[in-house]
Amino acid sequence: MEITQNIIKKWSDFSLSLLHILAMLMPFGRIKRELYRLRGTFIGKNVDIAQFVFIEDSSPSLIHIEDYVDIGPKVTIVTHDSSLHCVDPKIPIQYKKVLIKKNAYIGAGATILPGVTIGEYSIVAAGAVVTNDVPPFTIFAGVPARKIGTVQEKIAKYDATYESPKYV
Repeated sequence: MEITQNIIKKWSDFSLSLLHILAMLMPFGRIKRELYRLRGTFIGKNVDIAQFVFIEDSSPSLIHIEDYVDIGPKVTIVTHDSSLHCVDPKIPIQYKKVLIKKNAYIGAGATILPGVTIGEYSIVAAGAVVTNDVPPFTIFAGVPARKIGTVQEKIAKYDATYESPKYV
């Protein structure tokens, strides 16, 4: 009985790993989203996930991505922290949910760590390492990521300097 359960567990782990690899490499958005969903990740509608996005391999069901989110290439989203467990095996691995709210943008190469919520209409800059929650309508950048402004400020600055193209 125990051997059968062990075989089932190994097969399940193998299947999840295979889905993980296929999803990361898949160039087609609709298929990519379905592969991540099959792994247990909640993905809302009209979510764009670029190639080589690493969405947690050991507990993908702890990740919730709402509607209209855009995730750039090579983003990493993790839900576990095993650092203290590696130093002292008596300390359990910590698992925490990651929530990415609607209309958020995650730039290329960003890392989202366990327990983080990315607020609605917020922007995480390329390469940022997000260790704390990102409030709605804010822009976070850096390592570790910190607030560098608001979406409203950036839009106002863009509107003030933007000139429409003049067609002849």
